[in-house]
Amino acid sequence: MGVLRPGRENVDWTAAGVETTWTHTRRRACDELRELVAVEGAGMEYRMQVGPVPVYVWPGADVDGWLDLDDLTEGLLPADL
Repeated sequence: MGVLRPGRENVDWTAAGVETTWTHTRRRACDELRELVAVEGAGMEYRMQVGPVPVYVWPGADVDGWLDLDDLTEGLLPADL
């Protein structure tokens, strides 16, 4: 998992890991993404490679202008692989 920060050419890879099942892998990847976005904020591109699935995320704000973490990972990765 990583973040492409403004003004940078390369992704800063911030987390990696191996889990025993796809369910654990998916859960960990989504948890790591939420934590990274909560620290880094919106306006950046976040990237993950979860097994064979490449993921690109551009988080936004909710109707009140707050960083929208609620729906950030909803449907992001397939339930089964």
